[in-house]
Amino acid sequence: MRAAEETHWWYRGLHDQVRRAVALCREDVGRPLRILDAGCGTGKVVSLLAAGGDAVTGLDLSATALSLTGRRGPSALVRASAAALPFADAAFDTVLSLDVLANLPPAALPAALADCRRVLVPGGRLILNIVAYQALYSEHDRAVGVVRRYTRGQIARLLDGAGFAPERLTYANTVLFPAALVRLWRKRPRPGRTPHSDLALPPAAVNAALTRVRVIENILTMDFGLPLPVGLSIFAVARAPRRTPPRPNHQPRM
Repeated sequence: MRAAEETHWWYRGLHDQVRRAVALCREDVGRPLRILDAGCGTGKVVSLLAAGGDAVTGLDLSATALSLTGRRGPSALVRASAAALPFADAAFDTVLSLDVLANLPPAALPAALADCRRVLVPGGRLILNIVAYQALYSEHDRAVGVVRRYTRGQIARLLDGAGFAPERLTYANTVLFPAALVRLWRKRPRPGRTPHSDLALPPAAVNAALTRVRVIENILTMDFGLPLPVGLSIFAVARAPRRTPPRPNHQPRM
């Protein structure tokens, strides 16, 4: 993962989408953000956002991942589970959850999203990426610990249940969706066989072309707010509720 996320079209496309989503959040706040990358992996997103001036905290359960993140440059790193965030209430302006929540049992997602909301300031945003369509569950998913894939409707209901209001909610990697049907047949899980990830860098020209396609999708979904109808992933930018005004203490006159 550490090597692939530098050049692989899938990572480069996701990172471009995250940068555009964070830019929307930053424009609204008008200052650098306090960002939590909850499940930061080997730290490419942490380094990208920190280079833009934001104060980024990386959290991961893997000591190896945090060690690799630390090699990218100085940053605040915390070893903990993304399902139980060890931070005070309202500690961050933005929380990222990039391909993490699908590794939790479905029953654990409401509590995990509620915890993301807890550590956000009122009106803060959650940026979420998660794999789509359980019918596409593959050997690669087993290898990387995915428990379940989701539909946009399911994610919309989960966000609503946690009190989030989606500002962007779309499928991603739409152009490659037809190829997923072939992938489904070739890479479906088979009992008794050790699963292996199918992550590999394609030829340079193919890699560049797929990156450009994903960037075009990102412009449509993030810059213009046009949701895509199908895709291999679901991407969301959702706002936490703003603080409600306090109720008056006085009793009405009779």
